[in-house]
Amino acid sequence: MDAKLLTRNVVIDGKRTTIRLESDIWDAVDDLCARERISRHDLCSRVEAGRDGLNRAQTIRAVIVNYFRFALRNEADTAMVFERAPGNNGSR
Repeated sequence: MDAKLLTRNVVIDGKRTTIRLESDIWDAVDDLCARERISRHDLCSRVEAGRDGLNRAQTIRAVIVNYFRFALRNEADTAMVFERAPGNNGSR
């Protein structure tokens, strides 16, 4: 895993913000977005809407791990799994 932190600008609910994540996590974010046909901004906005207790970067990491764990278990269950990630109460 590439532990180098990269900073990316995203727009969350119309407001620009900066998120620092490992480059491999950003790659996984982009893979998830391509698979779900959503933008990085949309993903971050959805995660933000349900974020509960964890900081933004921790929540995104949890979403990524859980999304791809579910993908390995059952292809059909991956749709919008980021809304059910730990630290994310699933509300919009």
